[in-house]
Amino acid sequence: MKIKKKQQGATMITWLMVAAFFGLTASAVVKVAPYYIEFNSVKSMMKDIAGETGIKTANKYEINKKVGKYLNVNNLRGLEKSFYAAKTVDGKSQNPFKIIRLKKGDNRKKLVVTYPVETPWVGNLSFLMKFTHTVVLGEPDNISGR
Repeated sequence: MKIKKKQQGATMITWLMVAAFFGLTASAVVKVAPYYIEFNSVKSMMKDIAGETGIKTANKYEINKKVGKYLNVNNLRGLEKSFYAAKTVDGKSQNPFKIIRLKKGDNRKKLVVTYPVETPWVGNLSFLMKFTHTVVLGEPDNISGR
Protein backbone atom coordinates (compact mmCIF):
# COMPACT_ATOMS: atom_id res chain seq x y z
CA MET A 1 0.00 0.00 0.00
CA LYS A 2 1.40 3.35 -1.06
CA ILE A 3 1.13 6.22 1.36
CA LYS A 4 0.73 9.55 -0.33
CA LYS A 5 2.56 12.39 1.30
CA LYS A 6 0.68 15.65 1.59
CA GLN A 7 2.48 18.72 0.42
CA GLN A 8 4.12 20.70 3.18
CA GLY A 9 5.19 24.32 2.87
CA ALA A 10 4.66 26.82 0.12
CA THR A 11 5.21 26.26 -3.55
CA MET A 12 7.63 28.31 -5.63
CA ILE A 13 4.74 30.33 -7.11
CA THR A 14 3.51 31.23 -3.62
CA TRP A 15 6.99 32.38 -2.60
CA LEU A 16 7.24 34.51 -5.75
CA MET A 17 3.87 36.13 -5.02
CA VAL A 18 4.89 36.91 -1.45
CA ALA A 19 8.22 38.34 -2.64
CA ALA A 20 6.42 40.46 -5.27
CA PHE A 21 4.02 41.80 -2.64
CA PHE A 22 6.83 42.79 -0.29
CA GLY A 23 8.84 44.22 -3.18
CA LEU A 24 5.96 46.44 -4.30
CA THR A 25 5.30 47.53 -0.71
CA ALA A 26 8.97 48.39 -0.19
CA SER A 27 9.10 50.37 -3.44
CA ALA A 28 5.98 52.31 -2.40
CA VAL A 29 7.55 53.19 0.95
CA VAL A 30 10.77 54.28 -0.76
CA LYS A 31 8.80 56.58 -3.10
CA VAL A 32 6.47 58.12 -0.46
CA ALA A 33 8.60 58.34 2.71
CA PRO A 34 10.86 61.24 1.60
CA TYR A 35 7.82 63.50 1.11
CA TYR A 36 6.51 62.75 4.60
CA ILE A 37 9.95 63.48 6.04
CA GLU A 38 9.95 66.72 4.03
CA PHE A 39 6.51 67.61 5.43
CA ASN A 40 7.90 67.32 8.96
CA SER A 41 10.58 69.83 7.92
CA VAL A 42 7.86 72.12 6.54
CA LYS A 43 6.03 71.97 9.88
CA SER A 44 9.26 72.78 11.71
CA MET A 45 9.97 75.65 9.30
CA MET A 46 6.51 77.10 9.88
CA LYS A 47 6.94 76.86 13.64
CA ASP A 48 10.26 78.72 13.32
CA ILE A 49 8.64 81.43 11.20
CA ALA A 50 5.78 81.78 13.69
CA GLY A 51 8.27 82.20 16.54
CA GLU A 52 10.37 84.92 14.89
CA THR A 53 10.29 88.35 16.52
CA GLY A 54 8.19 90.91 14.71
CA ILE A 55 6.30 88.33 12.66
CA LYS A 56 2.98 89.39 14.19
CA THR A 57 3.25 92.84 12.61
CA ALA A 58 4.87 91.73 9.32
CA ASN A 59 2.98 92.21 6.08
CA LYS A 60 2.34 89.50 3.46
CA TYR A 61 5.41 90.45 1.41
CA GLU A 62 7.75 90.12 4.42
CA ILE A 63 6.22 86.81 5.46
CA ASN A 64 6.51 85.39 1.92
CA LYS A 65 10.13 86.60 1.78
CA LYS A 66 10.90 84.68 5.00
CA VAL A 67 9.17 81.58 3.61
CA GLY A 68 11.24 81.80 0.40
CA LYS A 69 14.44 82.12 2.45
CA TYR A 70 13.60 78.99 4.44
CA LEU A 71 12.75 77.07 1.26
CA ASN A 72 16.10 77.89 -0.32
CA VAL A 73 18.05 76.86 2.78
CA ASN A 74 16.16 73.65 3.58
CA ASN A 75 15.97 72.15 0.05
CA LEU A 76 12.29 71.21 0.25
CA ARG A 77 11.79 69.94 -3.30
CA GLY A 78 8.10 68.99 -3.20
CA LEU A 79 7.08 72.32 -1.72
CA GLU A 80 9.52 74.35 -3.83
CA LYS A 81 7.88 72.98 -6.96
CA SER A 82 4.49 74.31 -5.82
CA PHE A 83 5.92 77.58 -4.47
CA TYR A 84 7.99 78.66 -7.45
CA ALA A 85 5.71 77.28 -10.16
CA ALA A 86 2.58 78.84 -8.66
CA LYS A 87 -0.24 78.40 -11.13
CA THR A 88 -2.44 81.31 -11.99
CA VAL A 89 -6.16 80.94 -11.47
CA ASP A 90 -8.27 83.83 -12.78
CA GLY A 91 -5.17 86.01 -13.06
CA LYS A 92 -4.07 85.43 -9.44
CA SER A 93 -1.08 83.28 -8.55
CA GLN A 94 -1.93 80.19 -6.54
CA ASN A 95 0.75 80.24 -3.82
CA PRO A 96 0.73 77.17 -1.52
CA PHE A 97 1.17 79.55 1.45
CA LYS A 98 -1.83 81.60 2.49
CA ILE A 99 -1.89 84.28 5.18
CA ILE A 100 -5.31 84.54 6.77
CA ARG A 101 -6.51 87.06 9.36
CA LEU A 102 -8.16 85.50 12.38
CA LYS A 103 -11.54 86.87 13.38
CA LYS A 104 -10.78 86.74 17.10
CA GLY A 105 -8.11 88.99 18.52
CA ASP A 106 -6.28 92.05 17.29
CA ASN A 107 -4.10 91.74 14.22
CA ARG A 108 -3.65 87.97 14.56
CA LYS A 109 -2.84 86.00 11.41
CA LYS A 110 -2.30 82.38 10.59
CA LEU A 111 0.00 80.92 7.98
CA VAL A 112 -1.51 77.97 6.10
CA VAL A 113 0.33 75.75 3.66
CA THR A 114 -1.48 73.35 1.33
CA TYR A 115 0.39 71.63 -1.45
CA PRO A 116 0.04 68.47 -3.51
CA VAL A 117 2.91 66.17 -4.41
CA GLU A 118 2.65 63.63 -7.19
CA THR A 119 5.30 60.99 -7.59
CA PRO A 120 5.35 58.16 -10.17
CA TRP A 121 5.41 54.62 -8.87
CA VAL A 122 5.12 51.72 -11.33
CA GLY A 123 4.31 52.18 -14.99
CA ASN A 124 1.50 54.70 -15.27
CA LEU A 125 0.57 54.49 -11.56
CA SER A 126 1.40 57.43 -9.31
CA PHE A 127 0.94 58.50 -5.71
CA LEU A 128 -0.81 61.82 -5.10
CA MET A 129 -0.31 63.25 -1.62
CA LYS A 130 -1.85 66.46 -0.30
CA PHE A 131 -0.21 68.10 2.69
CA THR A 132 -1.80 70.81 4.88
CA HIS A 133 -0.51 72.58 7.98
CA THR A 134 -1.53 75.72 9.89
CA VAL A 135 0.34 77.84 12.41
CA VAL A 136 -0.74 81.06 14.16
CA LEU A 137 1.90 83.76 13.58
CA GLY A 138 3.49 85.06 16.77
CA GLU A 139 2.36 81.97 18.68
CA PRO A 140 4.68 79.09 17.72
CA ASP A 141 3.24 76.73 20.33
CA ASN A 142 -0.31 77.17 19.07
CA ILE A 143 -0.13 75.00 15.97
CA SER A 144 -2.65 72.80 14.25
CA GLY A 145 -2.72 70.83 11.04
CA ARG A 146 -2.45 67.42 9.45
